[in-house]
Amino acid sequence: MPVSSVEEIKLEEQHALVVCREFATHEIGAILGDILPRVARAIAEQGAEPAGMPFMRYFSMDGHTMRAVAGMPVHAPLAGSGDIEPHILPGGRALTATHLGDYEGVGMAWQRVWERAKELGAEGRFGGWDVYANDPGTVAPEAIETRIYLPLPD
Repeated sequence: MPVSSVEEIKLEEQHALVVCREFATHEIGAILGDILPRVARAIAEQGAEPAGMPFMRYFSMDGHTMRAVAGMPVHAPLAGSGDIEPHILPGGRALTATHLGDYEGVGMAWQRVWERAKELGAEGRFGGWDVYANDPGTVAPEAIETRIYLPLPD
């Protein structure tokens, strides 16, 4: 599965609407299938549009369960409702890489990002996220694009 080189970039803060969940790692597809349509509706109900593609941001992982938020970026802060809440993707220095292919291979891309973070003395940090750059229902499995971002300390 092709993985781009790991690059250091500077990000701007990005407002978002998200749902936070703790779940078994094998449930990720079902979790996204539940959350993303609801977040898209919440954005539309406020007369807004997403400012980019859906994402999942990870806060803890033990190999069996994870705690993460999933949602969509927005152009300006929006109100939450129920379990949908405002969130900010952080700005500043970050590592990024792109994975092309089915989601099963994204872990390999994350491994390369973590290795580069370790080289920079930033290992063990959480709060990174995947951006689902295209719709797997409309492209071939080998063309699915997942962009990875890992914030670095300033």
